[in-house]
Amino acid sequence: MAGEGGTGGGQGTGDSPGAPATSGASAVAGGAGGGAAGGGAASGIAGAPGSGEGGSAGTLAAGGRSTLSIYWIDVEGGGATLLVAPSGETLLIDAGFPGNNDRDLNRVLSAVRDQAKATRLDYVITTHYHTDHVGGVTSLVGKIPVGQFWDHGETVESGAIYTNYVNAIAGQTRHITKPGEKIALGEVEITVVTAAGQLIDPPLSTAIANPHCSGAAMMPERPTDENPQSVGVVVRFGSFDFSDLGDLTWQAEDRLACPTNRIGLIDLFQVNHHGLEISNSPQLVHGLSPLVAVMNNGATKGGSPKAFEVVMSSPGLQALYQMHRAVSNDAAHNTDEALIANLPTSTDGAFLEAEVARDGTFTITNGRNNQSRTFKAR
Repeated sequence: MAGEGGTGGGQGTGDSPGAPATSGASAVAGGAGGGAAGGGAASGIAGAPGSGEGGSAGTLAAGGRSTLSIYWIDVEGGGATLLVAPSGETLLIDAGFPGNNDRDLNRVLSAVRDQAKATRLDYVITTHYHTDHVGGVTSLVGKIPVGQFWDHGETVESGAIYTNYVNAIAGQTRHITKPGEKIALGEVEITVVTAAGQLIDPPLSTAIANPHCSGAAMMPERPTDENPQSVGVVVRFGSFDFSDLGDLTWQAEDRLACPTNRIGLIDLFQVNHHGLEISNSPQLVHGLSPLVAVMNNGATKGGSPKAFEVVMSSPGLQALYQMHRAVSNDAAHNTDEALIANLPTSTDGAFLEAEVARDGTFTITNGRNNQSRTFKAR
């Protein structure tokens, strides 16, 4: 959100400089091996199958990977979610904060190299231009090969964040995405459902009427805020569905969810906006009816009691995981300690991981205590 803090500082804003490095669908034609990435081809858009050749993808596929892995990297209240397909292809959604002695950069690189055993990122999606999501991209460039950068285009805010991003990825392959576009990582399909304030139309084939819209509370539109501009995606692997909608805010959520839930039911939900109450409307969260939710909050950012209550009261929810204990909340507004990756008494940096099998079974492991729970997709 505008004015969001990092680990203690205020959040800057972006601006709208000249033409992007590469924009529009033409950027995709070069493939994920464009720019400085090298190392072979990756998947394309609009459902095109990926080759799985080159870079880490070929190595991992040859190694017999059979699951989709999702890692929530501890960037302490920012966003950084890594997907690794059975093909070995990789997609990073946001890259955390800049600075802090490269804290977030090092944690992202560790997740890619040490946990995922990958040597490149085939895609990097920037949901929106706030420093807790895009700031780390400027540090990432040049440290690991990246195939394509996806984002929503021009910013609606002012400031240097957007300029810094555009300058950092200059010479790389950039694609400005729209709702309805797809990335195929082998068997894994990623569909863009929101971008630049626009919604997927027609809705996904899984869309359903939403009984939670009647009498739903509303909030004002936020036209000069980057949050509702977020690139939001739905990830499908067999019968399993996962959503990451960035920092989408309440009014934008309502348009996505009402009167028709354009996404349908979700098995695994990344709680919007780090669990802030200007997001996570009941009509969206309860409409999605996730089996499991993961909140990428920080110790002192996100995890608001109201948003916590909305998620916990969602019909069918079996578990809520948190990246951090929300230290300002009482015990009733934090999840079970076993499901929290980072505690005030522990060293920060622990991750959460989901391993998704082709049959829809998914297991979530807390990197702090190595405890795992297994769930079954609908």
